[in-house]
Amino acid sequence: MSNSNTNPEIEARESVGLQERAGSARPQATSRTCNHSGAALSNTAPAKYINNQNIKPLRCAVDSLYLSYRGNITPQIEELLTFLKNMAQHTDPEIASEAYLHFFEHKFQVMPKGAGKFSFVLKDNWFNIQVSSGKSSSVPLAYVQISSELLTFMELDEILMHLDQIIDRIGTVKGHAAVSRLDLCMDFECYSKFNVEAIEINQWKTRAKQIDRFHQNKRPSGWRIGKGLIMGRLYNKSLEVQKSKKDYLLPLWEASGWSGVTDVWRVEFQIRREFLANVGLKHPDQIIKLSPAIWKYASTNWLQLVTPTEDSNESRWPVTEAWQEIAQACTNVECQAVKPVVKKRLPNDQYLFVNGLAAISSFMAREGISDFGEALGEFLHEAEHYHLSRDQTMEEYLKLKAKEKTLRYNTELEE
Repeated sequence: MSNSNTNPEIEARESVGLQERAGSARPQATSRTCNHSGAALSNTAPAKYINNQNIKPLRCAVDSLYLSYRGNITPQIEELLTFLKNMAQHTDPEIASEAYLHFFEHKFQVMPKGAGKFSFVLKDNWFNIQVSSGKSSSVPLAYVQISSELLTFMELDEILMHLDQIIDRIGTVKGHAAVSRLDLCMDFECYSKFNVEAIEINQWKTRAKQIDRFHQNKRPSGWRIGKGLIMGRLYNKSLEVQKSKKDYLLPLWEASGWSGVTDVWRVEFQIRREFLANVGLKHPDQIIKLSPAIWKYASTNWLQLVTPTEDSNESRWPVTEAWQEIAQACTNVECQAVKPVVKKRLPNDQYLFVNGLAAISSFMAREGISDFGEALGEFLHEAEHYHLSRDQTMEEYLKLKAKEKTLRYNTELEE
């Protein structure tokens, strides 16, 4: 089902209320502070819901942000990255574990392979940075993905200042960072009036031609609408969190009134550079100001959830109350959640203290030992004997594996 043929870029541009700017000066970013005027989209809980609602909004956010920097890599940095990339490819894991780069209190893992046209990839818990070689004149100097966790808890201005310092160290930057992709999202809890799993495909009124539905364990788990300059998603975020282990979202939902019992769903719009440029959003400084209007356009002009009627003209089918609430939710916001975000990619406690005990419990079952203390002692004794049979002590093996994992986790071992 689609809307009448009009120019979506013109409509979106008008909805933003864009005015041409004089000069070429970089616009100043709007601070992500408390906002009671209903102007800016931010990574926070939306305005308080009222009675008789279909959904309880829990959080509006800039979920993903991809930036590109034009320029040229510094020859000394390219030489260093080439050396570290070759080191990362070494068959000796102890040598490969040294393939990291220290920048501004970051310990970036240098990956053994590039990505697409980019020769080098640097990773930690804040940034995924793809860097081009000096020979790639048609490719940006750097293409950067900012982590969702960082966008959740740190002010955008601070992120951009920190990232600019890193890219300036890598090469000579021409101009300002450009937004290549922006993902806006809203998390919500459903009330009994709105059964999100019962949505049918004919209820989607959209400009997109492709609509895909997904299931997990035979239950509807989400929708993906479109695949071009704009892509929309509606999916069960609780299920996704179980897989991704993004536990940092749970306290934010709870602080916004989530019951902790029902599933949290997410509406998300992925918007690419060409469309963003048409509505005047070219630089990351403009995101806070223009995101509410882009959300409004995406959720009212580009995609709607409607209620089928006997009217043969589907364009007159009414928009559901639940979708109206979704469209309005991210234009009136309060205060941001702020906390320190570690640069290290650390394993969570469940991985360490639940998954990590699997070997002990398996050993207890194999040996028929019920006492944990006895089992642990026997396990260590047998493990030492096994590794000695491989011409290596268990301590040597553990130190080597720990050294390898410091690269993955962006950490250091104390000598």
